[in-house]
Amino acid sequence: MRKNLVTVSSPCRVALLGFGTVGSAVARRLTTSDAVASSNIQLTHIFDRRAGEKRAALPADGVVWTSSIDEVLHSGADIIVEAIGGVEPAAGWIRAALLAGKSVVTANKQVVARHGAALLTLASRQGRQLRFEAAVGGAMPIVRAIGEGLAGDRITRLVAILNGTTNAVLSQMEATGCAMDAAVRDARARGFAEADPSADLDGHDARAKLAILCALAFGLRVDPSQIETRSSASVAAADFVRARLRGATIRQIAAAEYDYQTSTLTAWVAPVEVDASSIFARTTGPQNAALITGAHSGEIGIFGAGAGGDATAVAVLGDIAAIARDKAAVVPAPVLSSKFQVLSSLLEAV
Repeated sequence: MRKNLVTVSSPCRVALLGFGTVGSAVARRLTTSDAVASSNIQLTHIFDRRAGEKRAALPADGVVWTSSIDEVLHSGADIIVEAIGGVEPAAGWIRAALLAGKSVVTANKQVVARHGAALLTLASRQGRQLRFEAAVGGAMPIVRAIGEGLAGDRITRLVAILNGTTNAVLSQMEATGCAMDAAVRDARARGFAEADPSADLDGHDARAKLAILCALAFGLRVDPSQIETRSSASVAAADFVRARLRGATIRQIAAAEYDYQTSTLTAWVAPVEVDASSIFARTTGPQNAALITGAHSGEIGIFGAGAGGDATAVAVLGDIAAIARDKAAVVPAPVLSSKFQVLSSLLEAV
């Protein structure tokens, strides 16, 4: 009599670097029945410099808490999730994880914007994966949309709200007529803003994300410093009153357009007036939104929650699940061009 054979694959083991807003949200999802569609993903290690203090926040059996990065790098983890933020030591630890034979998932837009090409090349050489959906747009799946869904098109233009913190602040000012300081306090109380939101309001966060999208969409190696940026911190309640009289409101917009004929990139981040009926005016709170224009597909819209640990954790878990489905998959490193000139067009900035 013939028997049916059932193949049981080994669990995909995950180690987490950092137990802050994003890291703790990822850890909670991985240690509850709500985790991911697959039950074959197991959280094994959590690294945090204050591991001794924080371990009580996650009473989960079988999870090793450590303040030693070497312990994580030499563990049996298949995937390391980097959620510590900042450029260093994060970039160095991602590099070390790949060299140790681990795949990596990161939410770190600064590392991906500055070192992404080199790290992706290393991952490919190591036969491992580096995924970073969470680095751009939170739960809005724009990285996969551009990198995979629209790979058959030639993208010419991106216009987007890429920073949920700033959008929460500006839309609160619009709705209530309050001052910037009050809107920032409200965003912080709701978990949408850090103690110091200057990187968000000044546009540094959004321009790093825009640089990543330029690599994905146009195949360009763009340093974030090449993107002209104006701060939203000086926007006042009176600016919204004037915008309303013109049938508009104000949002922090990140825009990039590439002319393939002249190899010219126009890119900027700034608070600008947007039509009150536009997708961007209707994007409120910590939401993100993007309009992507392709030579053949035309204009495509995408939106979703862009700030907060739970929203970002959705993107992280999606990348973990993608790797777990095929741990042996190798993603070719992108070929990026540096032969282009950068222009800006900020005449309409508030």
